[in-house]
Amino acid sequence: MYIKTALLGVLIAGSSAAYAQSNFTYTPEQPKAGDTIHISYQQGGDLSGIQLLPEAIGYQMGAGQKVVEFPLRRSNGRLVGVVPTDTASNFIYFAFTADKKFDNNYNKGFYIHLYKDGKPKQGSYLSKSFYDQYYGTTVGLEANNEAALKAYEKEFELYPESKKANNVAYLRMFNTVNKDEAPARIQKEIEALLKDGLKTEADYNSLTSLYGLAKLPQQAKVFTELKKEKYPAGQWVATEAINNFNREQDLAKKQKMITDIKAKVASDSNWKFLATSVPFYEQRLLPLYIKAKDWDGFKKAIADADIKEKTTLAQIYNSIAWDMQKDSTNLALAEELSRFAVETTKAEWKKPTGKKPDYMTTKQWDAQRKSSYGMYADTYGMIQYRLGNYKKALTYAKDAALVVTEGKDADANGNYALIASKALPVAKYKKQLETFVKDGKANSDIKNILKEAYVKTNKSDAGYTDYIVALERESYLKMVEELKKSILDETAPTFALYNLDGKKTDIAELKGKTVVVDFWATWCGPCIASFPGMQKAVNKYKEDPNVKFLFVNTWENNVEDKKKNASDFITKNNYTFDVLLDNDSKMVADFKVDGIPTKFVIDKDGKVRFKSVGFSGSDDKLVDELSVMIDLAKEASGSGKAF
Repeated sequence: MYIKTALLGVLIAGSSAAYAQSNFTYTPEQPKAGDTIHISYQQGGDLSGIQLLPEAIGYQMGAGQKVVEFPLRRSNGRLVGVVPTDTASNFIYFAFTADKKFDNNYNKGFYIHLYKDGKPKQGSYLSKSFYDQYYGTTVGLEANNEAALKAYEKEFELYPESKKANNVAYLRMFNTVNKDEAPARIQKEIEALLKDGLKTEADYNSLTSLYGLAKLPQQAKVFTELKKEKYPAGQWVATEAINNFNREQDLAKKQKMITDIKAKVASDSNWKFLATSVPFYEQRLLPLYIKAKDWDGFKKAIADADIKEKTTLAQIYNSIAWDMQKDSTNLALAEELSRFAVETTKAEWKKPTGKKPDYMTTKQWDAQRKSSYGMYADTYGMIQYRLGNYKKALTYAKDAALVVTEGKDADANGNYALIASKALPVAKYKKQLETFVKDGKANSDIKNILKEAYVKTNKSDAGYTDYIVALERESYLKMVEELKKSILDETAPTFALYNLDGKKTDIAELKGKTVVVDFWATWCGPCIASFPGMQKAVNKYKEDPNVKFLFVNTWENNVEDKKKNASDFITKNNYTFDVLLDNDSKMVADFKVDGIPTKFVIDKDGKVRFKSVGFSGSDDKLVDELSVMIDLAKEASGSGKAF
């Protein structure tokens, strides 16, 4: 599972409005970076009535993100704490959480600007803009583009010199928030840039980006060519070299490319910005050695890469070993790589030797190390399964499915089922597999194995359908009750987009239908993983004229021909999806999506009834959940029901 992750406030220079909030106060009133801040907080919102002392976390922004975990204690009916700050930081926001819930201060959040010379530090409002757009969603807020835009404008007001480097990002946000006014504003900025003169390669880049925002591709192309003529050895050459390297799939050609790139990075100042990324690009070669079955070349490339961090090496080895076991390619080498990965991560999980990353809480770091071991144990278990070492495989499959993911990952459960069916008698594994089905955490492998076990036990498949339906009934009823609790009553944003055939789809014309909107991108692994299940859902409702599926291709920022890119993907995979093109990412912003895949179910009256983020890994569960959402949306439409 992957999920993409990242405030409405009134604090301005010289103002104590946020400082004086009754539920959140702090001293000093204008804290400087490096100061110790004393906060006083009164829990509310989703934390109202919770007796458990909330967990308090401060996220400092500036030079990256740095977590500060600090304890709260009760004092005179409030919660108080002490927060140290880093001298490199310019902004800090807070999470107050308990029982997996956040107090989001009625979507205003909790944050503090850090000061210098009597006003928020340079970059503080830029940090707040990123918070409004992305990071706030990790602490219980909804993305707020309007607040993000105001933060940009406040930054430029306080520090006009910040505008040049951030103007394109600001105008992109302006275009999202003020669609009608944006063309004139962008054109004005283009004219100002041209009048001031294009003095650097960065100026040309800004201009072509502005032409892109203005939807003037020919002008952008002209100035791109002028940039190349004026700066024939500029940074654009390095960028194009990396793009070509990423596209190339021939091992020999890719080897020569990385050799040339490394030489340029070492000798040419225009290539220096790639220096820290070279190890990553070298690692991109490793799967090609495996594909070419060049085992010696693979081992030499690993040695040449000189990867010091054992956990990094473990991650690389696990990824390669997983692909190798799929088609039983050189299982001896796969076993060697996977064994290193699983032994390394198990040791790190139990007794870490590395330093906690600054951007993680202790709890998150503990969970990450545990999760890594679970993934790598899953890989090692499957390799042992391919080798026929079923008893050994089962040890690791149990760790992955039952210990680490606690039976909640359908794919890990499926691998456990495959291995257990070989390592154990039916009576030993049947109950656990039935539990997976009852909990809604079973994939098709589990159901197939249960069917084999049923036939083996009963000498016939008679009654199997009733048996599996009865098992699934429990999870289905739980799902219905949970989904009833999450039903929404929000007006869907308006949109009108063109599909791959050039036909315009307007949400207003779909009134009277239940509409499923699925936001996706061709680079999004979980989106792609969910599509076989989504195809099953489309097939299920293809004869229902009152249900419409729309697959909105968005966030394809690194693709020149977005229509061709999406069309090629859909055609190659034989999907029968109606794909809409959100080329300017306007629709995804209007729906306040902060990670994909995200699905919305809209009822016949234009109300958003459900929002679903991510993919659990189970096609069957996806179809079942969507089916229940569609049924509940139909029932709720026009009834005013909140269940």
